[in-house]
Amino acid sequence: MTVHLISNFKFNKMKKILIISALVILLPLSFYLFQPIAVYTTGWSQLPNKNTLEPLKVHQDSISKKADSLFRDIFNNLKAPAFSVAVGKNNKLIWSNVMGYQDIENNTKASLDTKFRIGSTSKAVTSIGLGVLLQNGKLDFDSKVNQFVPYANTDLSEVTMKQLASHTSGIRNYGTCFCFPIWEYYNNEEYATVEESVSIFNDDELLFPSGTDFSYSTYNYTLLSAMIEGAAQKEFRDFMQVSVFDPLGVNIEAEKEMNPSKHLSKFYDIENKKYKEVYKVNNSNKWAGGGFLASPTDLVTVGNAFLNHTLLRKEIMHALIQPTALKNGQINKQNYAIGWRNDIIESKIEGLSGTQIIHHGGTALGSTSLLILFPEYNMSISLLMNRSGSSSDLFKYAYDIAKLFISKS
Repeated sequence: MTVHLISNFKFNKMKKILIISALVILLPLSFYLFQPIAVYTTGWSQLPNKNTLEPLKVHQDSISKKADSLFRDIFNNLKAPAFSVAVGKNNKLIWSNVMGYQDIENNTKASLDTKFRIGSTSKAVTSIGLGVLLQNGKLDFDSKVNQFVPYANTDLSEVTMKQLASHTSGIRNYGTCFCFPIWEYYNNEEYATVEESVSIFNDDELLFPSGTDFSYSTYNYTLLSAMIEGAAQKEFRDFMQVSVFDPLGVNIEAEKEMNPSKHLSKFYDIENKKYKEVYKVNNSNKWAGGGFLASPTDLVTVGNAFLNHTLLRKEIMHALIQPTALKNGQINKQNYAIGWRNDIIESKIEGLSGTQIIHHGGTALGSTSLLILFPEYNMSISLLMNRSGSSSDLFKYAYDIAKLFISKS
Protein backbone atom coordinates (compact mmCIF):
# COMPACT_ATOMS: atom_id res chain seq x y z
CA MET A 1 0.00 0.00 0.00
CA THR A 2 2.77 2.41 0.99
CA VAL A 3 4.72 1.57 -2.17
CA HIS A 4 1.60 2.21 -4.24
CA LEU A 5 1.06 5.61 -2.61
CA ILE A 6 4.66 6.59 -3.14
CA SER A 7 4.43 5.49 -6.78
CA ASN A 8 1.26 7.58 -7.29
CA PHE A 9 2.90 10.56 -5.62
CA LYS A 10 5.93 10.33 -7.91
CA PHE A 11 3.69 9.93 -10.97
CA ASN A 12 1.56 12.96 -10.03
CA LYS A 13 4.64 15.00 -9.31
CA MET A 14 6.14 14.07 -12.67
CA LYS A 15 2.83 14.87 -14.38
CA LYS A 16 2.80 18.34 -12.79
CA ILE A 17 6.40 18.94 -13.84
CA LEU A 18 5.57 17.94 -17.43
CA ILE A 19 2.50 20.19 -17.48
CA ILE A 20 4.44 23.14 -16.06
CA SER A 21 7.28 22.52 -18.51
CA ALA A 22 4.84 22.38 -21.40
CA LEU A 23 3.24 25.65 -20.31
CA VAL A 24 6.64 27.30 -19.95
CA ILE A 25 7.37 26.36 -23.56
CA LEU A 26 3.92 26.77 -25.13
CA LEU A 27 2.87 30.10 -23.59
CA PRO A 28 5.83 32.11 -24.97
CA LEU A 29 5.55 30.19 -28.26
CA SER A 30 1.85 31.05 -28.53
CA PHE A 31 2.58 34.67 -27.71
CA TYR A 32 5.13 35.01 -30.52
CA LEU A 33 2.98 33.09 -32.99
CA PHE A 34 -0.04 35.31 -32.34
CA GLN A 35 1.77 38.45 -31.16
CA PRO A 36 -0.24 41.00 -33.21
CA ILE A 37 -3.44 39.80 -31.50
CA ALA A 38 -1.77 39.47 -28.10
CA VAL A 39 -0.55 43.08 -28.05
CA TYR A 40 -3.62 44.62 -29.67
CA THR A 41 -5.57 44.84 -26.42
CA THR A 42 -2.96 47.00 -24.68
CA GLY A 43 -1.25 50.34 -25.14
CA TRP A 44 -4.18 52.50 -26.22
CA SER A 45 -4.05 56.25 -25.46
CA GLN A 46 -6.52 59.09 -25.80
CA LEU A 47 -6.33 61.04 -29.06
CA PRO A 48 -5.33 64.69 -28.67
CA ASN A 49 -7.96 67.40 -29.02
CA LYS A 50 -8.42 68.21 -32.70
CA ASN A 51 -9.89 71.63 -32.02
CA THR A 52 -6.42 73.12 -31.76
CA LEU A 53 -5.36 71.85 -35.19
CA GLU A 54 -5.49 73.82 -38.44
CA PRO A 55 -4.41 73.06 -42.01
CA LEU A 56 -0.76 73.87 -42.60
CA LYS A 57 -1.44 76.16 -45.56
CA VAL A 58 -3.93 79.00 -45.96
CA HIS A 59 -4.62 79.73 -49.61
CA GLN A 60 -5.93 83.00 -50.99
CA ASP A 61 -7.74 82.27 -54.26
CA SER A 62 -11.41 81.37 -53.95
CA ILE A 63 -11.25 77.75 -55.18
CA SER A 64 -8.25 76.90 -53.02
CA LYS A 65 -9.91 78.52 -49.99
CA LYS A 66 -12.92 76.26 -50.58
CA ALA A 67 -10.54 73.32 -50.84
CA ASP A 68 -8.93 74.29 -47.51
CA SER A 69 -12.37 74.36 -45.86
CA LEU A 70 -13.38 71.02 -47.39
CA PHE A 71 -10.03 69.56 -46.37
CA ARG A 72 -10.63 70.57 -42.74
CA ASP A 73 -14.05 68.89 -42.77
CA ILE A 74 -12.62 65.70 -44.26
CA PHE A 75 -9.87 65.61 -41.66
CA ASN A 76 -12.43 65.83 -38.86
CA ASN A 77 -14.51 63.04 -40.41
CA LEU A 78 -11.60 60.65 -40.93
CA LYS A 79 -10.38 60.61 -37.32
CA ALA A 80 -6.82 60.21 -38.60
CA PRO A 81 -3.81 61.56 -36.70
CA ALA A 82 -2.64 63.17 -39.96
CA PHE A 83 -4.20 63.69 -43.37
CA SER A 84 -2.38 64.98 -46.44
CA VAL A 85 -3.66 65.74 -49.95
CA ALA A 86 -2.24 67.07 -53.20
CA VAL A 87 -3.87 67.97 -56.52
CA GLY A 88 -2.15 68.24 -59.88
CA LYS A 89 -3.55 69.59 -63.11
CA ASN A 90 -2.06 70.16 -66.57
CA ASN A 91 1.25 68.80 -65.33
CA LYS A 92 1.47 71.23 -62.40
CA LEU A 93 0.92 70.92 -58.66
CA ILE A 94 -1.99 73.31 -58.10
CA TRP A 95 -3.01 72.68 -54.47
CA SER A 96 -1.83 70.74 -51.44
CA ASN A 97 -2.43 70.74 -47.73
CA VAL A 98 -1.75 68.69 -44.61
CA MET A 99 -3.18 68.62 -41.12
CA GLY A 100 -2.51 66.71 -37.92
CA TYR A 101 0.30 64.78 -36.27
CA GLN A 102 3.20 62.99 -37.88
CA ASP A 103 4.12 61.77 -34.39
CA ILE A 104 1.54 62.13 -31.64
CA GLU A 105 3.78 61.22 -28.71
CA ASN A 106 6.36 63.85 -29.61
CA ASN A 107 3.77 66.44 -30.67
CA THR A 108 5.31 66.62 -34.15
CA LYS A 109 2.97 68.12 -36.71
CA ALA A 110 2.82 66.66 -40.19
CA SER A 111 4.28 68.68 -43.06
CA LEU A 112 3.99 68.50 -46.83
CA ASP A 113 7.24 66.48 -46.74
CA THR A 114 5.80 63.85 -44.37
CA LYS A 115 6.02 60.41 -45.93
CA PHE A 116 3.40 57.72 -45.43
CA ARG A 117 3.24 54.05 -46.31
CA ILE A 118 1.40 53.93 -49.62
CA GLY A 119 0.64 50.19 -49.53
CA SER A 120 -0.58 48.78 -52.82
CA THR A 121 -0.42 52.18 -54.52
CA SER A 122 3.20 51.02 -54.86
CA LYS A 123 1.99 48.85 -57.75
CA ALA A 124 1.06 51.96 -59.77
CA VAL A 125 4.49 53.42 -59.05
CA THR A 126 6.18 50.17 -60.12
CA SER A 127 4.16 50.20 -63.35
CA ILE A 128 6.06 53.36 -64.36
CA GLY A 129 9.29 51.38 -64.05
CA LEU A 130 7.79 48.62 -66.17
CA GLY A 131 6.87 51.26 -68.74
CA VAL A 132 10.48 52.41 -68.92
CA LEU A 133 11.63 48.84 -69.65
CA LEU A 134 8.86 48.35 -72.22
CA GLN A 135 9.85 51.60 -73.89
CA ASN A 136 13.51 50.59 -73.98
CA GLY A 137 12.70 47.15 -75.37
CA LYS A 138 14.16 45.33 -72.38
CA LEU A 139 10.81 43.74 -71.47
CA ASP A 140 7.58 43.06 -73.29
CA PHE A 141 4.18 41.92 -72.08
CA ASP A 142 4.87 38.32 -73.11
CA SER A 143 8.31 38.13 -71.49
CA LYS A 144 8.48 35.02 -69.33
CA VAL A 145 9.80 34.75 -65.81
CA ASN A 146 12.43 32.16 -66.80
CA GLN A 147 14.05 34.65 -69.21
CA PHE A 148 15.07 36.91 -66.29
CA VAL A 149 14.70 34.98 -63.02
CA PRO A 150 16.85 31.82 -63.01
CA TYR A 151 15.87 30.91 -59.44
CA ALA A 152 12.10 30.78 -60.10
CA ASN A 153 10.64 27.28 -59.80
CA THR A 154 9.10 25.37 -62.71
CA ASP A 155 5.48 26.44 -62.04
CA LEU A 156 6.48 30.10 -62.12
CA SER A 157 8.94 29.96 -65.00
CA GLU A 158 6.34 30.19 -67.80
CA VAL A 159 4.32 33.02 -66.22
CA THR A 160 4.46 36.22 -68.28
CA MET A 161 5.16 39.76 -67.20
CA LYS A 162 1.61 40.79 -68.11
CA GLN A 163 0.10 37.98 -66.03
CA LEU A 164 2.12 39.04 -62.99
CA ALA A 165 1.32 42.73 -63.41
CA SER A 166 -2.41 42.06 -63.86
CA HIS A 167 -2.82 39.44 -61.09
CA THR A 168 -3.76 36.69 -63.52
CA SER A 169 -0.73 34.51 -62.79
CA GLY A 170 -2.33 32.31 -60.12
CA ILE A 171 0.23 33.17 -57.44
CA ARG A 172 -1.30 33.06 -53.98
CA ASN A 173 -1.60 36.04 -51.63
CA TYR A 174 -0.57 36.28 -47.97
CA GLY A 175 -1.09 33.20 -45.84
CA THR A 176 0.20 31.57 -42.68
CA CYS A 177 3.76 30.39 -42.27
CA PHE A 178 6.23 28.68 -39.94
CA CYS A 179 7.35 32.07 -38.71
CA PHE A 180 6.86 34.59 -35.90
CA PRO A 181 4.18 35.85 -36.07
CA ILE A 182 2.30 33.15 -37.91
CA TRP A 183 0.76 35.49 -40.52
CA GLU A 184 2.84 36.60 -43.50
CA TYR A 185 1.04 39.96 -43.58
CA TYR A 186 2.69 40.81 -40.24
CA ASN A 187 6.14 39.77 -41.44
CA ASN A 188 8.91 41.48 -39.49
CA GLU A 189 11.90 39.74 -41.04
CA GLU A 190 14.42 41.79 -43.05
CA TYR A 191 14.95 40.38 -46.55
CA ALA A 192 18.33 41.24 -48.02
CA THR A 193 17.46 40.46 -51.65
CA VAL A 194 14.46 40.05 -53.94
CA GLU A 195 15.50 36.41 -54.36
CA GLU A 196 14.99 35.88 -50.62
CA SER A 197 11.57 37.51 -50.89
CA VAL A 198 10.53 35.27 -53.78
CA SER A 199 11.47 32.22 -51.67
CA ILE A 200 8.33 32.86 -49.55
CA PHE A 201 6.07 31.52 -52.32
CA ASN A 202 8.51 30.07 -54.85
CA ASP A 203 7.64 26.44 -54.06
CA ASP A 204 3.86 26.86 -53.80
CA GLU A 205 1.42 25.61 -56.42
CA LEU A 206 -0.46 28.13 -58.54
CA LEU A 207 -4.12 28.66 -57.68
CA PHE A 208 -5.10 28.18 -61.33
CA PRO A 209 -3.41 27.95 -64.76
CA SER A 210 -1.89 31.34 -65.52
CA GLY A 211 -4.13 33.63 -67.54
CA THR A 212 -7.37 31.77 -66.83
CA ASP A 213 -8.57 33.70 -63.78
CA PHE A 214 -7.91 36.73 -61.56
CA SER A 215 -6.62 36.62 -57.98
CA TYR A 216 -5.13 39.74 -56.43
CA SER A 217 -1.76 39.08 -54.81
CA THR A 218 1.06 41.43 -53.86
CA TYR A 219 3.48 38.54 -54.36
CA ASN A 220 2.92 38.99 -58.11
CA TYR A 221 4.82 42.24 -57.79
CA THR A 222 7.57 40.67 -55.71
CA LEU A 223 8.28 38.30 -58.61
CA LEU A 224 7.78 41.17 -61.04
CA SER A 225 10.56 43.08 -59.25
CA ALA A 226 12.80 40.05 -59.84
CA MET A 227 12.01 40.28 -63.57
CA ILE A 228 12.81 44.00 -63.47
CA GLU A 229 16.17 43.25 -61.86
CA GLY A 230 16.98 40.70 -64.55
CA ALA A 231 15.93 42.99 -67.40
CA ALA A 232 17.60 46.12 -66.03
CA GLN A 233 20.67 44.37 -64.61
CA LYS A 234 20.23 46.47 -61.48
CA GLU A 235 18.76 45.90 -58.04
CA PHE A 236 15.09 46.86 -58.05
CA ARG A 237 15.49 49.87 -55.73
CA ASP A 238 18.45 51.21 -57.71
CA PHE A 239 16.59 50.84 -60.99
CA MET A 240 13.52 52.69 -59.70
CA GLN A 241 15.70 55.45 -58.26
CA VAL A 242 17.77 56.01 -61.41
CA SER A 243 15.09 55.39 -64.03
CA VAL A 244 11.94 56.79 -62.37
CA PHE A 245 12.40 58.78 -59.17
CA ASP A 246 15.43 60.87 -60.15
CA PRO A 247 14.07 61.82 -63.60
CA LEU A 248 10.75 62.86 -62.04
CA GLY A 249 12.38 64.62 -59.08
CA VAL A 250 10.38 62.73 -56.43
CA ASN A 251 11.46 61.47 -53.02
CA ILE A 252 9.71 58.10 -53.06
CA GLU A 253 11.62 55.44 -51.13
CA ALA A 254 11.46 51.73 -50.40
CA GLU A 255 10.77 51.27 -46.69
CA LYS A 256 13.82 50.06 -44.78
CA GLU A 257 14.18 49.14 -41.13
CA MET A 258 17.78 50.31 -41.18
CA ASN A 259 18.25 54.00 -42.12
CA PRO A 260 14.58 54.96 -41.90
CA SER A 261 13.31 57.69 -44.19
CA LYS A 262 13.54 61.33 -43.15
CA HIS A 263 10.15 62.91 -42.37
CA LEU A 264 8.61 59.47 -41.92
CA SER A 265 5.25 59.40 -40.19
CA LYS A 266 4.50 57.06 -37.36
CA PHE A 267 1.65 54.69 -38.09
CA TYR A 268 -1.47 54.21 -36.00
CA ASP A 269 -4.62 52.25 -35.36
CA ILE A 270 -7.57 54.35 -34.19
CA GLU A 271 -10.50 52.97 -32.21
CA ASN A 272 -13.10 54.71 -30.01
CA LYS A 273 -11.16 58.00 -30.02
CA LYS A 274 -8.03 56.20 -28.87
CA TYR A 275 -4.82 55.46 -30.72
CA LYS A 276 -1.85 53.17 -30.58
CA GLU A 277 1.09 52.55 -32.85
CA VAL A 278 0.57 49.58 -35.13
CA TYR A 279 2.41 46.29 -34.82
CA LYS A 280 5.94 46.66 -36.17
CA VAL A 281 6.27 45.06 -39.62
CA ASN A 282 9.01 44.83 -42.22
CA ASN A 283 7.98 45.46 -45.83
CA SER A 284 11.25 44.43 -47.48
CA ASN A 285 9.56 41.38 -49.07
CA LYS A 286 7.11 43.52 -51.07
CA TRP A 287 8.68 46.84 -52.07
CA ALA A 288 7.29 46.71 -55.62
CA GLY A 289 3.75 45.84 -54.58
CA GLY A 290 3.33 47.38 -51.14
CA GLY A 291 6.54 48.79 -49.68
CA PHE A 292 7.06 52.34 -50.95
CA LEU A 293 6.94 55.50 -48.83
CA ALA A 294 5.81 58.79 -50.35
CA SER A 295 4.09 62.11 -49.79
CA PRO A 296 0.99 63.12 -51.78
CA THR A 297 3.04 65.64 -53.77
CA ASP A 298 5.39 62.82 -54.79
CA LEU A 299 2.48 60.72 -56.02
CA VAL A 300 0.79 63.60 -57.83
CA THR A 301 4.09 64.33 -59.59
CA VAL A 302 4.10 60.69 -60.75
CA GLY A 303 0.45 60.98 -61.83
CA ASN A 304 1.09 64.23 -63.71
CA ALA A 305 4.07 62.72 -65.52
CA PHE A 306 2.02 59.65 -66.45
CA LEU A 307 -0.86 61.69 -67.90
CA ASN A 308 1.42 64.12 -69.73
CA HIS A 309 3.91 61.57 -71.13
CA THR A 310 6.87 63.18 -69.37
CA LEU A 311 8.72 59.90 -68.94
CA LEU A 312 6.69 57.44 -71.02
CA ARG A 313 5.42 57.81 -74.56
CA LYS A 314 1.66 58.06 -75.08
CA GLU A 315 1.36 54.55 -76.53
CA ILE A 316 3.20 53.05 -73.54
CA MET A 317 0.92 54.89 -71.11
CA HIS A 318 -2.15 53.61 -72.95
CA ALA A 319 -0.82 50.05 -72.96
CA LEU A 320 -0.34 50.17 -69.18
CA ILE A 321 -3.95 51.18 -68.49
CA GLN A 322 -5.75 48.65 -70.71
CA PRO A 323 -7.67 46.16 -68.51
CA THR A 324 -6.31 42.66 -69.05
CA ALA A 325 -8.41 39.99 -70.72
CA LEU A 326 -8.33 36.39 -69.52
CA LYS A 327 -7.71 33.53 -71.94
CA ASN A 328 -11.48 33.19 -72.44
CA GLY A 329 -11.59 36.76 -73.75
CA GLN A 330 -13.36 38.26 -70.73
CA ILE A 331 -11.89 41.29 -68.94
CA ASN A 332 -10.79 40.46 -65.40
CA LYS A 333 -13.33 41.26 -62.69
CA GLN A 334 -11.49 44.31 -61.30
CA ASN A 335 -10.75 46.03 -64.63
CA TYR A 336 -7.14 45.62 -63.59
CA ALA A 337 -4.50 46.71 -66.09
CA ILE A 338 -0.73 46.95 -65.45
CA GLY A 339 -0.56 48.35 -61.92
CA TRP A 340 -3.72 50.41 -62.36
CA ARG A 341 -7.48 49.90 -62.26
CA ASN A 342 -9.36 51.53 -65.12
CA ASP A 343 -12.98 52.40 -64.31
CA ILE A 344 -15.88 54.71 -65.12
CA ILE A 345 -17.40 56.62 -62.20
CA GLU A 346 -20.91 55.48 -61.31
CA SER A 347 -23.82 57.60 -62.46
CA LYS A 348 -24.85 58.43 -58.89
CA ILE A 349 -21.77 60.63 -58.36
CA GLU A 350 -23.15 64.07 -59.18
CA GLY A 351 -20.96 66.10 -61.52
CA LEU A 352 -18.61 63.22 -62.33
CA SER A 353 -20.88 60.48 -63.63
CA GLY A 354 -19.41 58.70 -66.63
CA THR A 355 -15.91 60.07 -66.03
CA GLN A 356 -12.96 57.73 -66.57
CA ILE A 357 -10.63 57.23 -63.62
CA ILE A 358 -7.25 55.48 -63.51
CA HIS A 359 -6.47 54.63 -59.91
CA HIS A 360 -4.90 52.48 -57.24
CA GLY A 361 -5.54 52.44 -53.52
CA GLY A 362 -3.32 51.10 -50.81
CA THR A 363 -3.86 49.72 -47.33
CA ALA A 364 -0.81 49.20 -45.13
CA LEU A 365 -0.49 48.79 -41.39
CA GLY A 366 -1.10 52.27 -40.01
CA SER A 367 -1.55 54.01 -43.36
CA THR A 368 -4.13 54.38 -46.14
CA SER A 369 -3.54 55.69 -49.64
CA LEU A 370 -5.37 56.61 -52.82
CA LEU A 371 -3.94 57.88 -56.10
CA ILE A 372 -6.60 58.71 -58.68
CA LEU A 373 -6.14 60.16 -62.16
CA PHE A 374 -8.81 61.91 -64.24
CA PRO A 375 -7.50 61.77 -67.85
CA GLU A 376 -10.40 63.86 -69.21
CA TYR A 377 -9.34 66.75 -66.98
CA ASN A 378 -5.59 66.04 -66.96
CA MET A 379 -5.81 65.92 -63.17
CA SER A 380 -4.17 63.81 -60.44
CA ILE A 381 -5.17 63.58 -56.78
CA SER A 382 -3.36 61.79 -53.97
CA LEU A 383 -4.77 61.32 -50.46
CA LEU A 384 -2.78 59.79 -47.59
CA MET A 385 -3.42 59.30 -43.88
CA ASN A 386 -1.43 57.62 -41.10
CA ARG A 387 -4.12 55.31 -39.80
CA SER A 388 -5.21 51.83 -40.82
CA GLY A 389 -8.30 51.84 -42.98
CA SER A 390 -9.71 51.06 -46.41
CA SER A 391 -8.75 53.07 -49.47
CA SER A 392 -12.37 52.75 -50.65
CA ASP A 393 -13.29 55.19 -47.85
CA LEU A 394 -11.22 57.90 -49.59
CA PHE A 395 -12.93 57.88 -52.99
CA LYS A 396 -15.83 60.12 -51.94
CA TYR A 397 -13.40 62.73 -50.62
CA ALA A 398 -11.29 62.53 -53.77
CA TYR A 399 -14.40 63.16 -55.87
CA ASP A 400 -15.45 66.14 -53.72
CA ILE A 401 -11.99 67.69 -54.10
CA ALA A 402 -11.89 66.92 -57.83
CA LYS A 403 -15.20 68.68 -58.45
CA LEU A 404 -13.84 71.89 -56.92
CA PHE A 405 -10.88 72.02 -59.27
CA ILE A 406 -12.79 70.78 -62.31
CA SER A 407 -15.08 73.78 -61.87
CA LYS A 408 -11.98 75.97 -62.18
CA SER A 409 -11.46 74.78 -65.79
